[in-house]
Amino acid sequence: MSAYVIGDINVTNLEVFAEYAGRVPASSGAYGCKYLVRGPDKCEPVEGVWNPKRLVLAEYRDVDTIKRWYYSDEYKKLTKLRQSASNGSLLVAEGVEPHAQGSTSGKAGYIIGDIEVTNPDKYTEYAAGVPGTVAAYGGRYLVRGVSGEVLEGDWTPKRLVVLEFESIANAKDWYNSPEYADLKKIRQSASNGKLIFADGA
Repeated sequence: MSAYVIGDINVTNLEVFAEYAGRVPASSGAYGCKYLVRGPDKCEPVEGVWNPKRLVLAEYRDVDTIKRWYYSDEYKKLTKLRQSASNGSLLVAEGVEPHAQGSTSGKAGYIIGDIEVTNPDKYTEYAAGVPGTVAAYGGRYLVRGVSGEVLEGDWTPKRLVVLEFESIANAKDWYNSPEYADLKKIRQSASNGKLIFADGA
């Protein structure tokens, strides 16, 4: 089952963080990591107050692989370097199915949501209706309905959603589409949340 590292990072020392950013791909790549979103100025708030200064969305084979990487001796050294130059949150989320893998084009667009359901019955109606609209715009779920496991920081989402589209334009077209309009109202009446658009790596 594919799994994802999601990081919301605030860099405090650009020079030291640049060293970390230059060294980490070799470390994560040895564990099969594929970066879907990586870098500054990738995000645009859609709903709620959330605008990561630097977002990371990285795909691995499964949660166990992520943990082997994260707790490896090599990455522990890099963790210290990163933490000396930044602060923020890092969590792990399991994907929706074994073969759902993110795009390798580097041009994909993402919608990432942190949702707290306040009316489960009404939200179930939304959850049943929305997949067809996502598919109609060429989108698919990478993560849906999990809370994730926090590795660092104080971000504790209730329900994570990661949607992938062929481009950020397609993601926005879906979000603003007439097909999604009524469902969006149902979701907003049955939950609180924060959503962002994110440009692919």
